[in-house]
Amino acid sequence: MNCCNDFNNCTQGRDCPIRKQRAKEANDAYINRGSWGNVGDPLEDVAATIKGLVAWIAVVGIAGLIFWAWGK
Repeated sequence: MNCCNDFNNCTQGRDCPIRKQRAKEANDAYINRGSWGNVGDPLEDVAATIKGLVAWIAVVGIAGLIFWAWGK
């Protein structure tokens, strides 16, 4: 049973199952707006940033020691 005409307009009003499905999809999209999958834990982001900073400081420190030792 098709309740839509050739232009995809519902002819049965609010009782059309296609209209109900479209309304449910629109409602779900409205409820879930702004959430692109799972949002990560901010504490893990901070920990990863600190680990990256420590690694960068270690690389720069080792390079500094190499240049200091080479200069002697």
